[in-house]
Amino acid sequence: MSYRELMARALHGRSVNQAAKDLAIQQVTLNRYVNGDRLPDYVTAFMLAKEAGIDPREMFLALVEEEAKKKGLLEKISEGFNSLLSLVKPRRAYVPAW
Repeated sequence: MSYRELMARALHGRSVNQAAKDLAIQQVTLNRYVNGDRLPDYVTAFMLAKEAGIDPREMFLALVEEEAKKKGLLEKISEGFNSLLSLVKPRRAYVPAW
């Protein structure tokens, strides 16, 4: 599940303003989290995970992925992985399993 999906789940269909009041978070801060402009700290992420009804580990993994996207690391990792794959010569032709 993506970070944006988790944030939408934490809102439970409420407006950002109402959710911010319910969660005791400043509205502008929650709005930045929802829009992806900023990422929550660990304590807030834990609280949002509980609000979304998900395992906090899933929220933390989504935060790591979102942070990597922001820093452009996913593209770099993907490029490096694809470069490595291009060096590998398959020993036999692959046959699809389906």
